[in-house]
Amino acid sequence: MLIFLLLLLTAHAPCHGRIVQQVSEVQVLVLDYKTGRPVPGWSVEMKLPDAKGEIHRFPLGTFKETGENGIVVFQIKAPLPPQVGVSIKSPCTRREVFDTSEMLQQGTIGDHADFESCKSPTSRTVVAQPGQIVIYIHLPTVWQKIRHFFWSFFDGYC
Repeated sequence: MLIFLLLLLTAHAPCHGRIVQQVSEVQVLVLDYKTGRPVPGWSVEMKLPDAKGEIHRFPLGTFKETGENGIVVFQIKAPLPPQVGVSIKSPCTRREVFDTSEMLQQGTIGDHADFESCKSPTSRTVVAQPGQIVIYIHLPTVWQKIRHFFWSFFDGYC
């Protein structure tokens, strides 16, 4: 009996006096809308709501880059917010807000249908997994990259 009691006490010793927070993982899968292939090295921003439950443009959220598999993983500490915001700078995308419980339970796919250049995404169907947000992006053309460079370089100077 004494050995059992000592084992029980040592098993709980690491947690004694500390609050253990649960962390949920959210995956964002970025796919090329033409090919359906993962897009590595793309910057994704995740925003959590403020105390009033609102997601604002500023301050900036947490930025991470997608891996070779097109996935970036964000960790959200409990208590989970009712919504999370995801933003990717690319044609065919906008800042979107997703319902946290729906996304964690069944996954969700970002909306891109109202962009003229992205009306017909790939014929490869993707099913979002629980805890996953799938976002299609339009990779910029060379001309769009040049325009963006000059726009960002001269922004605020003109």
